[in-house]
Parts: sequence; C-alpha cells; structure tokens
Amino acid sequence: LMRRIVVAFVLMTALVSGTFSLGIVAIVHVLEEHLVSQEMQRELESVLQDDLRNQRPPRLGPATRFYASSHSAYEVPPQYSALDDGFTELVDGERALYVYIQTLNGERFVLVQEQHEFEAREKALFNVVLAGFLLSVAGAWGLGWLMARRVMTPVSRLARQVSHRDQLLPLAPALAAEYADDEVGQLAAAFDSTLGQLRDSLERERLFTSDVSHELRTPLTVIATSCELLQHAQLEPRQREQLGRIERASEEMGELVQTFLQLARSKTNKT
Repeated sequence: LMRRIVVAFVLMTALVSGTFSLGIVAIVHVLEEHLVSQEMQRELESVLQDDLRNQRPPRLGPATRFYASSHSAYEVPPQYSALDDGFTELVDGERALYVYIQTLNGERFVLVQEQHEFEAREKALFNVVLAGFLLSVAGAWGLGWLMARRVMTPVSRLARQVSHRDQLLPLAPALAAEYADDEVGQLAAAFDSTLGQLRDSLERERLFTSDVSHELRTPLTVIATSCELLQHAQLEPRQREQLGRIERASEEMGELVQTFLQLARSKTNKT
C-alpha cells in the first residue's frame, strides 16, 4: 500500500508536470513562429521599401540573406523555390534556418535568417524545463514516501497489535482508544468489536466444557462403581463380556472428560 501511494504521487506529478512542460514547449514554438514571422516581415518590407526602391543593396545583419526572383544578383536558391509563402522553419544540413517568403506582383522575395543563436537559447530553456520536470518527479517521490510513511505508520502498528496473541485475552486493552477518530480509528474499533465477540465465544466454550465435564464425572463414577460391584457377582461368560465392555467404555469416557477439564483449566490459566 505504501508503494502504491508513492507510485500514485509520482504518476500524478509526472502527468501534471509533463503536461505543463509540453505546454511550455508548444507555447515557445508558437511564440517563436509568431514573433519571428512578424520581425522578418517587417525586415523584408524595410528592404523592399527603403533599399531596393532607392537602388541600394539590402542592409541586413550578418546572419540574414535576401533573395528575389526578379533580381539576378539575388537569385532564389532551388531549395527555397518550392516553399509556400509565409514563415517556414527549415533544416538545411546541420543548419537551422528561418525562411520568410512573400510574393508581390508575381515577384517572389525570400528572406533567410540563421537561427543558431535563438536555438541555443531555446535549447537552454528546454533543458531548464526538463530539469524542472525531473526535479518535480523526484520531489513527488520524496513527498509521496513521507506522506505514505505518515499514513501507513498507524496502520502498521494496528496490524502488529491485532496479530499479537495477547489480544485474545479478556483483559487486553481496547485498540480504538490509541488512534484518532479517522478511518484507522474506525478500523481499530471494528477489530475491538470482533475480538470482543471472539473472546465471549471462547469464554462460553470454556464454561460449557468445564460444566459438562464436571457433570459427566458423577454418572461415570457411578458406572465405574457399579462395574466393580458386579465383578464380584456370579455372572455368565456373556454377561461378564458385556460388563468388560461397559468398563472399557467408562474408562475411555473418563479419560475424555479429564482431557476436557485440562483444556478448560489451561484456558483459565492463560486468561
């Protein structure tokens, strides 16, 4: 039961923390696409409005490249020709690229940006999320173990007390008084009630055995005495044979009654 409690804690935390971690990853990807797409769109509009219109080369950062289908100097590479308009995250060999494509008046403009810097930050964020997930699972295991131990301590103590042989004694103390008024206390009260009924049954059995044994000793004594008197009488062989059978049956019955008395006395001494 203790192991089940710990497993339940860990699974619940793993489920919640895993969902939260996956949510963070998904939100990061959505924000990445939305923000980078807007930034590249503004940058592309700046190139088209400010640079190309004024016959100037595009003023871009070292990690950004510009291509246009209508300018031979900026011919669009084949790997970008089949992409749809809008934002695309592309892996080219070992490089990860952001590609933003816009078509105006039949002309196709492409802006490509290296994303290694953002990927490094994104990887660091994902490592933090993974570390948080693992720490939360480890914390859930520790907390679950402490809680399970706290919950199971009274249950284990009750189990030891119930299994102890002294609980069958009439003077054995009640168990429910040692526990709080909760489920464990109710279980202890149920054990007290059951053990009380068992003690009463054993006591009634002891009294019955003792009373019956004492009551049987008198007629058995009479039978034994009568057999002794008949031994001196003139009896036929068949009658003497029957008398021997009565004596043997009386002796066996006496031994059985003596055994019952010893059992009753043994129970009395134990109590």
